Amino acid sequence: MSSLIQADNTLTIWAVILVFVFFAMYAERNYKWAKTLGAALICLVGGMLLSSVGLVPTNAPAYDVIWSYITPIAIPLVLLNADIRRIGRESGKMLFMFLFACAGTMSGVVLASTIFHNHVPELHKVAAIFTGSQTGGSMNVVVMAEVFDISKSMFNSVYIADILTFTFTLLALTLLPSIGFLRNHYGTLYPLNAANMVEHKEESEASYGMTVFSVAKAIALSLVIVSISVAIAGFVNDSGAHEIIKQLFGQKYLVLTLITVILATLFPKQIGNIKGAQELGIFLMFIFFVAVSIEANLREVFAAGPILILYSFVVFLGILTFCLLFGKLFKFKIEEISIAANAALGGPTTAAATAAAKGWTSLVTPAVLVGTLGYILGNYFGVFIGNLVLKMFGV
Repeated sequence: MSSLIQADNTLTIWAVILVFVFFAMYAERNYKWAKTLGAALICLVGGMLLSSVGLVPTNAPAYDVIWSYITPIAIPLVLLNADIRRIGRESGKMLFMFLFACAGTMSGVVLASTIFHNHVPELHKVAAIFTGSQTGGSMNVVVMAEVFDISKSMFNSVYIADILTFTFTLLALTLLPSIGFLRNHYGTLYPLNAANMVEHKEESEASYGMTVFSVAKAIALSLVIVSISVAIAGFVNDSGAHEIIKQLFGQKYLVLTLITVILATLFPKQIGNIKGAQELGIFLMFIFFVAVSIEANLREVFAAGPILILYSFVVFLGILTFCLLFGKLFKFKIEEISIAANAALGGPTTAAATAAAKGWTSLVTPAVLVGTLGYILGNYFGVFIGNLVLKMFGV
């Protein structure tokens, strides 16, 4: 399919991507529907629409730059404040609810794989991607795709199926606390008309204190981490190590995640307080979200999508069942259940944005912390489930 902008027009393609990222961020701050969806989801869906209407090509050298450089640099930036001790100390009860949601995801993936194992090609790779995505957000998708070397056409189909189901799931989770039956049986932290935190968010951003020096420091540190990670991954892959070792330490994304978390935990004041690092990382991830959904071939998606959408829906039922069951058992409030599952599904950006938009002020920081933990754990959960499904079904 031809496009209005040609594949070799790199400058214009970059302009379109960055303008759309700006639009997503602007909409999230100014429109009620966008506050519900979040900028990340708008970027994911928007990229697909940009290519579907024929504005930009589905393949171009500009996208290769994003995969090769932008995404690896973004991940350490997002994780520079991922102090494991702080996550455990400050996230409180939310951490346990988040882990229940992750357990629901993994159980749902195994159940979906059992139901559809005769209908889904590259099953264990699909299982790994769904697990990584729905225990830590869309950022983990690219990691699982690289670790398990899924085919491009299958990756596109899985990714779009995940996006479509993510949209439905996010809306369902957002609506949970407004359902009278659930409010009565689980209890609540806030009234239905809780004031939103838009003004507070804008004031925080205005006084944030990011400087040119802090940006330079963050980018330099991220590039060093990426360079070391690539070197370690290359060394492990060239060695005679066991295949599992190569999956864990032979993939740059997993290695750079591990290195960043170790540094953030050992040096929380020096690294965790770099102003603007996480915001810059999230901005770069928004660029990735647009680019990766642009590359989706909708004809291939429609060919493989229906089964994958059903597959993902089973995973959603797993998350919802575990969260509601264990939430009731351990006396979680319905807002805590909603945000914890949101953090597992979409990461800290969607969870914190939802909590802020709803006026659930006490849940914003825990949402960021447990969502960041999902960035870390989701990849390892994905590797575990991918190999488990491979052992169960051999595909």
